[in-house]
Amino acid sequence: MTRHVSDEQVRHWLDDTVLRSVESHDESGTEFNFELELSRLPIHVIKEEQWGPVRIVGRNGFEGEGATELLRDDDRRSQLLQSIGPMLAATPGFYTFLDGEGAPAALRHASTLQLEARLYPEETTQQALMDGVMGIGSCMRYVRDVVVAMTPTEREE
Repeated sequence: MTRHVSDEQVRHWLDDTVLRSVESHDESGTEFNFELELSRLPIHVIKEEQWGPVRIVGRNGFEGEGATELLRDDDRRSQLLQSIGPMLAATPGFYTFLDGEGAPAALRHASTLQLEARLYPEETTQQALMDGVMGIGSCMRYVRDVVVAMTPTEREE
């Protein structure tokens, strides 16, 4: 039987000893939208419909000229995918590369990586919620670190 997961329940389940901050955003079309800060990374916990899933969403921007060059270079982009691919595959949920307009795009034209895990009401527990938040956060940090490591600094140019 489906059960309703409320904003109060989700807020209670969020582990304040792990999260730096939790901010509630009032948005039309959502039951709730919490923005969390985990290790300086923003992650949203969103529920759009009363009986719908809780979505855990993180976004990494490919920022700066060096990151743009990395994505446009076929060989380096291939190396990037080899490095981050296993982490993306192992992270619960799915990932999508987005262009500057927020539409799905090939990595070559991406400006953002979006990661999303969904928790359906029957399976939503504190453990599942925090596992999802931590998994998305770990993947975001890993991707960010790999992109930084593969982007030449000004001294190297």
